Amino acid sequence: MLFLKKSLHVGTVLPEGTMFARAEAPKSNHFSVPLESKYLATILSHFKIPDDSMKAKQVADTLRSCGEQGKKKEPHMCFSSREAMARFATRALGVSRTRAAITRIHGHETPNSMYVVEHITQVSNNVVPCRPMDFPYEVFYCHRPKEVQSLTVQIKGLKDSMPYVTATVICHMNTSGWDKQYFQLLGGERGEPICHYMPHNYIMFY
Repeated sequence: MLFLKKSLHVGTVLPEGTMFARAEAPKSNHFSVPLESKYLATILSHFKIPDDSMKAKQVADTLRSCGEQGKKKEPHMCFSSREAMARFATRALGVSRTRAAITRIHGHETPNSMYVVEHITQVSNNVVPCRPMDFPYEVFYCHRPKEVQSLTVQIKGLKDSMPYVTATVICHMNTSGWDKQYFQLLGGERGEPICHYMPHNYIMFY
């Protein structure tokens, strides 16, 4: 889902097999503990997750990411409540009210789907993206990145020209501190803007 910003324009063909749908965690949460690593055993026991399973590792990784409050300069936090998530975004953006943008899928996706960019609209440079984490119930990781630009991209089918996706895109405008593997993968130069599409179960506040 990563690409160089300079490659995004009307007529850009997305790689074959690009899909915006993602599996969603159950939204209902009748069990709640702080999202901290010291509660890992309690969570695994409650949801009957084997200690040595891949799912247990994913839950541990999520708790670790959510607990690293002091390791990043940008505001960030995890939430199991969408209302709390919206309140955090309002504070982090310094506004009285936020709007939410999500990627919307209008057609039916298949692994053979071929898309082409039809229209691009700039949205905001002041955003809080929230991504779902691997967890037994819905948990989002939200942060307030610096030097970004968000866009809405209308995507249609390459063969039938039917509208298929209204995609939210975030571009990181200063990538000078990124690992060199990204530039090797994309064929770009260190520091140049890199963007990514947000799957349909991500939320961006602006």
